[in-house]
Amino acid sequence: MDKGQSFLKGAVVLSIAGAISKVLGAIYRIPLARLLGGEGMGLYQMAYPIYTTILALATAGVPVAISVLVSRKETAGYKGDSRKIFRVSLFILFFFGLLLTILVMQSAGFIAKNILKDARSYYPIMAVAPAILLSGLMSVFRGYFQGHQSMVPTAVSQVVEQMFRVSAVLLLAFYLFPRGLAYSAAGATFGAVVGGIAGLIVLMIFYYKFKGREKESGPLLYSGTSYMELAKEMVTLAIPVSFGAVVLPLVQMLDAVIVPGRLMALNYTTSQATALYGQLSGMAAVLISLPTIFTIAIATSLVPAVSEALTRQDTNLLRERINYGIRAGMIISLPCAAGLFTLAFPICDLLYATPEAGIPLEPLAFSCIVLAAFQLSSAGLQGIGRPEIAMRNLIVTGILKVILNYTLTSVPHLNIQGAAIGTVTAFLVGSMLNMIYLRKLTGIQFEMKRLLKISIVTLIMGITVKLAFGTLVGMDINSHISTLLAIIVGVGIYGILLILLKEFDIKMIKRMTRV
Repeated sequence: MDKGQSFLKGAVVLSIAGAISKVLGAIYRIPLARLLGGEGMGLYQMAYPIYTTILALATAGVPVAISVLVSRKETAGYKGDSRKIFRVSLFILFFFGLLLTILVMQSAGFIAKNILKDARSYYPIMAVAPAILLSGLMSVFRGYFQGHQSMVPTAVSQVVEQMFRVSAVLLLAFYLFPRGLAYSAAGATFGAVVGGIAGLIVLMIFYYKFKGREKESGPLLYSGTSYMELAKEMVTLAIPVSFGAVVLPLVQMLDAVIVPGRLMALNYTTSQATALYGQLSGMAAVLISLPTIFTIAIATSLVPAVSEALTRQDTNLLRERINYGIRAGMIISLPCAAGLFTLAFPICDLLYATPEAGIPLEPLAFSCIVLAAFQLSSAGLQGIGRPEIAMRNLIVTGILKVILNYTLTSVPHLNIQGAAIGTVTAFLVGSMLNMIYLRKLTGIQFEMKRLLKISIVTLIMGITVKLAFGTLVGMDINSHISTLLAIIVGVGIYGILLILLKEFDIKMIKRMTRV
């Protein structure tokens, strides 16, 4: 397949890997929770926010930055520069990863006693700290392969990493359980280290094979750019994305304080406020995260594809790829939003036996669309080398989300729905800002007619699903079975209409599946 058309196939590969990783990540928590209980799971969870926050800050922007730079150099023919980018990035991430690992280990006692207020969390923090170094090194390899528009190494390493991590979590937690909850929880967090080692080995094997193929293709060309200049470029591109990656976790932490607090101000009891927040963040938001497996994969593949088109100075190809990525994302996110909105209560009853979780899910369903638009437009901005714009717009989105959640949750007839509406509105504004800047910088004309066609198909699907569910329930068919059958009908109708309107055709399928 033409390299120029490979980004959609790469997105499919990453989507499959992401789905497998998500399933594995969800399944292992069941036996772990049964083993550790609430107290042990609390110790396990205490260490992870520290690890994930530092990891996001240190490495989130690295794959994006490396993939953009490698894509540029490869397109210009400077394969030697690509290798130099890889080496200098590996050195930087090894140094900072080691430094951060040591800092976390040195601070573990202070964090456990003074911040987390539980001295036992010292052991889980110590156990997870080395994973920071390993994850940093993996991010370099993944960015390098993504720059070559090769997503298979990233996908395979993600699955292998998760498989080893899950296995180690359960085995070590079980083995260390007789020594006490703190040691058992530490064994579980050390699973991230075991997974990191396995993922890194897989990536090194791919790199060794890739390097051998490059040698056969002839001598490496260099542009004369120094290691220091390449390092500066990498860091300049990586910093905005990394800082942006920390914004959402911080906003979510604020939500955990703001939303229950505003509900209690409406005279809800602490128990009621906590339950409503749990329905929003622990049930509805989990369903919203499912389509992002696919849209994030499309965005990841889109970054180097856009960068390559820009380096070629092929404006038509650049615009075509951005539009293609947005269209692929909307084909996934629009029906997900419609399905979750239409069947909000039956789906929550089916999955959680808590139909009232459908109350926040109904408005939150539309965040599938605005989140996808934000992710894909951010990828476009990163691909053209302007990640700082995406970061700035994400900060605006985060601030607006906090303000709206605080304000709308306080409205009595909205209550928990206010927080959901605030999230949708904030990301709608953020995605519109991204689109405005993307259009201004690239001159792109978004395919509004095609998006309108997909929206009409989605509307027809939503109406059909609603009627199908009502008809099936009216025939005294069990609600859970009716929900599943209505979803199957919706998928069938949506697929048929897309094919009839040639929005999902054989050409697209070939692009997704051809090696």
